[in-house]
Amino acid sequence: MDNEQIGKRPKVVSKSFMAVGPTLHYSHENVLKCWLLAVVAFSVSCLFWSKIVTGSFWTFDLHSLSFSEFWRLGQPIITGVSRGVSIFEYPWQILVLGLLMGILAIVPVLISQLMSFSYSLPFILAVFFLADLPGFAICLLVSCVAAACRPLRFRSRIIAAALCTAPQLLYWGFFGGAWKLEPIKLGFSYAPWICAWLVGLAIAGLVLGIGHYTRYRPGLVWAFTSIFLLLAIVTFEIRIGFDELDYQLYVAKNDPEQAVEFHEHDITEAFDRTLADPAVEKYLAGFFYPTESIQRRAELKREIQTQLTYDRWPSWFIVPPELNFPAKKRELFEQYDSFISRRSQSPRMPISLYYKALLSEYRPVYNILGQEEILRFYNDYPHRDSLPIWHRLYEQFPESSESLEARCRIAHDWAGRGEFEQAEKLLVETQNKLRERLKLLEEDQTQSETFFSPFRPLADSAMTVFKFTELQRRLNQLHNLISSENRADDPDTGKRLARFVMLNPHNTDFPWHLDELLKQMGDKDPLRDNILLAKAKLIADEQLRAEKLAQLHRDFQNTEGGMQALYELGLLKRRRWSQQNDSNLEQKKKLLVETRAALTSFTEKYPASIFTEQAKKILEDLPAAD
Repeated sequence: MDNEQIGKRPKVVSKSFMAVGPTLHYSHENVLKCWLLAVVAFSVSCLFWSKIVTGSFWTFDLHSLSFSEFWRLGQPIITGVSRGVSIFEYPWQILVLGLLMGILAIVPVLISQLMSFSYSLPFILAVFFLADLPGFAICLLVSCVAAACRPLRFRSRIIAAALCTAPQLLYWGFFGGAWKLEPIKLGFSYAPWICAWLVGLAIAGLVLGIGHYTRYRPGLVWAFTSIFLLLAIVTFEIRIGFDELDYQLYVAKNDPEQAVEFHEHDITEAFDRTLADPAVEKYLAGFFYPTESIQRRAELKREIQTQLTYDRWPSWFIVPPELNFPAKKRELFEQYDSFISRRSQSPRMPISLYYKALLSEYRPVYNILGQEEILRFYNDYPHRDSLPIWHRLYEQFPESSESLEARCRIAHDWAGRGEFEQAEKLLVETQNKLRERLKLLEEDQTQSETFFSPFRPLADSAMTVFKFTELQRRLNQLHNLISSENRADDPDTGKRLARFVMLNPHNTDFPWHLDELLKQMGDKDPLRDNILLAKAKLIADEQLRAEKLAQLHRDFQNTEGGMQALYELGLLKRRRWSQQNDSNLEQKKKLLVETRAALTSFTEKYPASIFTEQAKKILEDLPAAD
């Protein structure tokens, strides 16, 4: 009897740990077709994510992955510091990132829940390789395993899906913040991921809600993936645009003034390292260089100066990365040309042309390189090879703020050709426009701080208050220099003025040209005071320079050169005062008194001078004399 009862017991079939979803109960061909469509839509989402974040549709490189890059998400994406756009400059990027990340976070989980874990693997691999988010792919793997597990197969599928997104939430919490920013920006940096979580829940709610009434027929996942992807693309194109993305990639992050290669560098260490290299020593021994070390060094520096005129270092010089400005120059030109050729109708074209023209003006200061072994650059002189770019900027975008700089350079060139009336007309027009732009820019900078102050739209121009002020100074100086007072009626005077205007003060032959001009003019020549002022400013000894400036002011008190000599004397006194340490308080106090006296005298004697406002600002910043 017992044996019969035992034989009649029902057999218990063990259930697998991984469950199969309801969608697989339908026709396999239809299920597979819809699954493939979902894979395609999801892969496009990954590629679009890569595009808006890095500028390329696919950037994955397994060999270059470090630990930080493996888990990266926050600051580079939020601030656009690497390649993309910043949410603080383009707030709509929050929604775009949220839509895409929401798709990436929930679709694999839904596939695992409605079908099976194995069907979610291609989605995880797409995130790993196509979206270049390997750390996030690991979190998705955990979520998909959890979604396919029988213990998490709740009656409420939406609750199960929400619980299975816990790894994604942890990932966003740990790696999604821009921790190097101030607290308020750090808080806002989580906005895209909060949006992503809400978008993910919305997709899950729509798929599972509608699926509840359709018995989870295949097709809902790929349909809503495509809808939300399309929404992200449309939002990005309308509110940000691919031209703006290219601007960020090729122009905005390539300001030549921010490039470390064009900053001031001491080349002594690199020079010593080069001369100590056995291969270099052997190479130099094959040429007729002096054997004595000091003479050889001087000769080699002259060769460096010669080669740098062609934008290259000598072949024997070991160039460290921070000194390799020729390569940086070529790289930046390529970036600007890429944007100009692809986005010629973009409103950012004036900025790209401005940067390109400014970059072409960069030249090393050869005198300082030979004397102090300091590599320093200047870009305030209009070279002839840069003029076509400035003309294009002025002619195609005459109403842009950047065109004001182009006008100044073009007017300088016209004055150097002797076309003074045309240059003066352009200068007056530019000065009027600049005053208007400067006033508007200063008003914009006085806006009060609010809770949403971190969200500042990207500036429409590369011109800042500082740049406008510096440009205004150069415009005023050039206008005063080519005024009718310095031209007289003598044709030779006009020729000398044109020649003086086009002299490059950074060239090694600048003093020689000044002497030649002085030989050609008499004591009453209207340009004489300007030539003498230029010569006085070249004197290396500060004490002797101060004496020359003071003498020049006494001899030409009623001319522009004499007026500026007093102003330059005040600046020289202030610089000497600021360089004095506290060990010699009496000397420092004396220089402060002399600085205040020189600048006060200047403001009282010449209230209408172009330098008066600046002199008053300097006086206000000076400490009170004891």
